[in-house]
Amino acid sequence: MPKKWLSESEAFAYLAGRTEGRLATCDAAGQPYITPLNYVFHRGNIYLHCAPKGHKLDNIAANSRVCFEVSQADKLVFTDKACNCSTRYTSVIVFGKARIVDDAAEKVDALNTLTARFAAGRPFAAADASMVNGCTVVAVSVDKITGKRNVDPDAAH
Repeated sequence: MPKKWLSESEAFAYLAGRTEGRLATCDAAGQPYITPLNYVFHRGNIYLHCAPKGHKLDNIAANSRVCFEVSQADKLVFTDKACNCSTRYTSVIVFGKARIVDDAAEKVDALNTLTARFAAGRPFAAADASMVNGCTVVAVSVDKITGKRNVDPDAAH
C-alpha cells in the first residue's frame, strides 16, 4: 500500500476543493465529538455555519482546539486474499483553533462565500448584516495541515 504524503500546498488545494468535512471538538473533560458538515476554505480559514446553540458550540466554548478532516475513497482494490484488499484514498487533516465569528462583515462574507460555493454559478440573493443573526458562523484557523494518499504502486513515484 504505497502512500504519498501531500506537500502543504497540495493539502491546502485539496482542502479548498472539497465542501464536506468533519469537525472534531472536545469538551472540558476531554470527550471527543465529531460533526460532519459543509464548509468553505476562504481567506486562510475554514468557515462553517450552524444553529446558535448545540454540542459543538458548547465544546468550542470550553476548548477552542479542534481537528478538521476531509477525505475521499478514490478506488477500492479487491483481491482473492483479504489482507491484500485495500482502498486508495486521499485525506487531509487540519489542526487549529475554532472561534465564533462576531464581526458582522466577516460573517456576511463567509456566508456569502459558502452560498456561492454551493450555488455553483446559479444566482442567489446575497446576505447582508441584517439577515445573518439567525445562525452562527465558526472560523477554524489552520495551525498545521497534513495530507496523504494511498496510491497504486505504479503511481507512488
